[in-house]
Amino acid sequence: MFKNKILVTSQPNGSTLRFVKVKTPTIDIFAISNNKDFPQSLVDTRLKDTNGELVGVCIPYEIDTKYYTAKVDFWLDEIDRATEKETIKAYCEKDTEISKVIDAFVFIFDKNEPSSFDTAKEWLPFLDQAGPGIRLCIGTSSKEPLTMEVDAEINDWCLSNSFDYVDMDEKTDIPMDKVRMELALEIIQTNFWDGMVKKKVSGTIEEEDLLNEIRELKLAHDKDILSLSEDDEEDIRDMPTQDEINKMRHELFADIDGEDGLDKAFEAIQAMREHGKSLSDEERRKMAAQVALSFAAQLGL
Repeated sequence: MFKNKILVTSQPNGSTLRFVKVKTPTIDIFAISNNKDFPQSLVDTRLKDTNGELVGVCIPYEIDTKYYTAKVDFWLDEIDRATEKETIKAYCEKDTEISKVIDAFVFIFDKNEPSSFDTAKEWLPFLDQAGPGIRLCIGTSSKEPLTMEVDAEINDWCLSNSFDYVDMDEKTDIPMDKVRMELALEIIQTNFWDGMVKKKVSGTIEEEDLLNEIRELKLAHDKDILSLSEDDEEDIRDMPTQDEINKMRHELFADIDGEDGLDKAFEAIQAMREHGKSLSDEERRKMAAQVALSFAAQLGL
């Protein structure tokens, strides 16, 4: 039995289906991952059987990255608040065996109704039982931003309960940084899926892709330096020192001569990306500059 299902749930507002497929391109999983045609007929048949209710809809999906492919299924379920406790409890029943095949859990709440986030807390018993590799919370785009207190509460809860939080209103101008649906897809791709098939990728291609990313980082950093005026002494002080660059270089390249040295460098970058989610914009920019300049020093860019 493969543990390769992605359970996507929300209150009855269509968010689960929009997460996988919507009419507007580039903002759903199928569109941004250039996957095969969305199985609309399959979904329509299921919706006909359920009188339009998004419950038990199963959508096959192939994760295709530079390193592996994996066949998974999205399982959709939208649960009314009046019956959510009873329904979620049913997911924990051992005879359903649902927990044995779920390896990613995606909870979607409506930021226009912040209280809809509270349902995520009801799922903790199921998650403790299932132990999915991915816990993902998504806040839909809203007309008005959340208050600072509510936003902080959501972020703190997600961090304390091993959830990645994706805000669909978040924007970024930091190179290599991903937000919104691209970030959600990246999180799903980081899992070690049952049945995944690894690709044979040459070191030359990997290195070229990595170099291109680092060049973008370094160009962005150099552009920031050149644009500083004489009055920007505080911004200059925020740039990484040579000692910080050397330390980052050691962290990334200490094992570069080993057989899996490049893989370890990739893993280190991924870990930094995850850590960066909890940092301020200024701290994230500084960390990005450290990475760019340490690679430039190591690779002679």
